[in-house]
Amino acid sequence: MLRAQQLRGASVIKQTIDTMGEFFAMCHSADLFSGNMLYRGQGTEGSLIPGIARFRNGDTADLEKKMLKQLRLQGASMIRSPDAPELELMVLAQHYGMRTRLLDWTSNPLAALWFACTSRAEGDVFLYSLDADEFYDADVYKEDPFKHKRTIVFQPRLDNHRILAQSGWFTLHFNTGKKFTPLEKHAVMSSKLTEFRVAGDKRRDMIDTLSRMGVNRKSLFPDVEGLCSHLNFQHGVHERPTPKRILRSRPPVEADEARPLAN
Repeated sequence: MLRAQQLRGASVIKQTIDTMGEFFAMCHSADLFSGNMLYRGQGTEGSLIPGIARFRNGDTADLEKKMLKQLRLQGASMIRSPDAPELELMVLAQHYGMRTRLLDWTSNPLAALWFACTSRAEGDVFLYSLDADEFYDADVYKEDPFKHKRTIVFQPRLDNHRILAQSGWFTLHFNTGKKFTPLEKHAVMSSKLTEFRVAGDKRRDMIDTLSRMGVNRKSLFPDVEGLCSHLNFQHGVHERPTPKRILRSRPPVEADEARPLAN
């Protein structure tokens, strides 16, 4: 049953999804009310902040610029356009796992559900939808990514096979000089978020259904690595998600480990 609740003192609507039918109904309803609905799947609840914020407090701009500069210098022979604009390089860095002020989203809700259900976290997993219309910036590539005064949403240039396969989008996060604010606590954006919880014992069925629909590692990671991982799944020699709760003796998996673009 699709159960919804508006938590007292919180703006984020929280729902529970038990079946794929309920999920499809949710997607249909979302499309009726937004022209630009984005989704993100992850293994942990909340903490919708970019990767760099998980390791550094305060203003991270100088650190990020230093890392991007070193990427240009040390990766000149590996990068197709080492003199690319800063945001374009940031998207590339995010794709390969460097910590940035970007957070991955997708316009494909099935892809987001797949990333949630296949995350390494144990137990329940989470999918977030964001009504992104009022936060969209069509001119973002003309601007300095470190000078934005608010968190924005943008569609990257589709020059990467994984971004294309995963219908990738990003939020570019504003730092107040002291911290990044998680989206679920953001004064404006939190009211545009919905959280969907998928119970741990439903994950396996959803992964199987998604695979039958063509949403799997082969389609989302269209390269040899993705194909080999999918063949492991097809032939039953892969790690399976567990419905157990996260054990207290084990540290929780960070949410950004379920990111779409960095495998």
